[in-house]
Amino acid sequence: MTASNIKQQILEHIETLPSEQVKILLLTWLTSPSEDLEDFEQLLINQPTQTTETSFEYGEIDVALNFQPLTEAQMVQQSQSALEAYLRTGSGVANNLVREWADSLGTDTERPCPR
Repeated sequence: MTASNIKQQILEHIETLPSEQVKILLLTWLTSPSEDLEDFEQLLINQPTQTTETSFEYGEIDVALNFQPLTEAQMVQQSQSALEAYLRTGSGVANNLVREWADSLGTDTERPCPR
């Protein structure tokens, strides 16, 4: 199959998808080791139908409660900053508090996120 045919098939398929799904597909393909159109086409063909429960991205919630996706470099930077702060101050959130909070998510008695 020629690159032109593949591009046309991809275009036709992408036009039917929600923009956020297209963004996730492109980010997945662009961050993979391969740059072949055939690989992108396979991602497109093999993608599961996304639902709220199965669509996860790394990011953070801003003050207006909007999801702000983070790049891998931003995630690494935030992790390094958190580690440096911990090493400097020795303070952190106890594991049992995090576990209690995580276990409460989705229940009628959700606990506030420990800080």
